[in-house]
Amino acid sequence: MKYPFISLVVVNYNGEEIIGKCLSSLVKADYPKNKYEIIAVDNASTDNSLSIIKGFPKAKIIRNKTNLGYVGVNSCLGRARGKYIFVLNNDLEMEKKCLKKAVEAIEKDNSIGVIAPKFVNYYSRNVESNGTWVSRSFYTGHYIDRNEEQKAKEIPYLGIEMIRADIAKKFGYIYDKDYFIYGEDLDLSLRFRLLGYKTMYVPDAVIYHMHAATTKKSRSHKMTFLLERNLLMTYFKILSFKNTLLFFPYVFSMRMIGILKDILTLQLMNAFARIKAIFWIAAHFPLVMKKRKKIQGMRKKTDKFLLEVFSEKRLFGRKTNL
Repeated sequence: MKYPFISLVVVNYNGEEIIGKCLSSLVKADYPKNKYEIIAVDNASTDNSLSIIKGFPKAKIIRNKTNLGYVGVNSCLGRARGKYIFVLNNDLEMEKKCLKKAVEAIEKDNSIGVIAPKFVNYYSRNVESNGTWVSRSFYTGHYIDRNEEQKAKEIPYLGIEMIRADIAKKFGYIYDKDYFIYGEDLDLSLRFRLLGYKTMYVPDAVIYHMHAATTKKSRSHKMTFLLERNLLMTYFKILSFKNTLLFFPYVFSMRMIGILKDILTLQLMNAFARIKAIFWIAAHFPLVMKKRKKIQGMRKKTDKFLLEVFSEKRLFGRKTNL
C-alpha cells in the first residue's frame, strides 16, 4: 500500500528517565522513514528532558511555556503535517510494527476516526488493556478479555491513540484545553463519534506501557477531582438534551454512591474531591454550555449511534473509575 505521512506526537513533562526510551522506539519504527515525523511537545520541563530530546535529530520540539498537562498536545495541531496524528505519552515504547499496523487498519475503513493500540506492560510484558468501557453514568474503565485479545473491535475510547488530523482541525483542538489530564480521551472519541467516526481497537498495534511513570500510581484526591470534573463535563456536552435530562438521576446518584463509598472507607479527601468537582461544574456551567453549543452544532449522528459503545456490565468491576 501507499503509506501516508504520519505525525508521532509525544507529550513530555520532566521525563528525563523515560523520554529517551520512548523516542528510540519511534525512530526504529518499521515504517518508511520519510513518511513520518516525530514531534515532542514539552510542558515546560525543569529537568534534563530537552537535552535528551535534542539528541534525536528526527525529533522536532514544541515548547509550552507552562505545564498544560496532556492537553498540551494541542500545540502541535498547526504544525503537525501528518494525515494522522498519533498522540503518545512519554512513558511508553512503541513496538516496531505498531505504526504500520495502525495505519493499515485506518486506511482500510473510512468510518474509523481513532485507532486504539493494545496496551502491554513494559516490564512484565503482560497485557494491561485490550478494551475500555463507558457507562451511562459516565464512569469509565479498562478491561482484559483473553477471549478477545487478538480481536479487532470497536471501543469507546483510549488515551494513547492515532486520530484523523482533519477531524481534529474541524474542532480546532485535539483535547479540550480545560481538561488538563484524565477523561480527555473519552471526550475526544465521543466528539468524533458524533461526526460518525468509530474508535477501533487494533491488537496488532502494540504499545509497551510503563504505566503512569510521570504521575503517581496511587489515586490521589487531585486525580479524583479531575476525573469527576472532566467526565461530568463530557456528559453535559455530548448527549442530546433529552438524554442529558433522562440520564441525570443515574449520573448524579452514582456520584453520591462514590462519595458515600469514600466516606465509609475513610477516604475523606477523595469524597471532598468529588463534591468539589460537582461544584466546579455548577460554577462554570455557562462555560460548559458554550462548549456544548459548539459540539452539538457539528453533530451528524443521533444518540442511538453514540450509545452503541456504552455498557453497564463492567461498572462495578475492579478497574472502574468509580
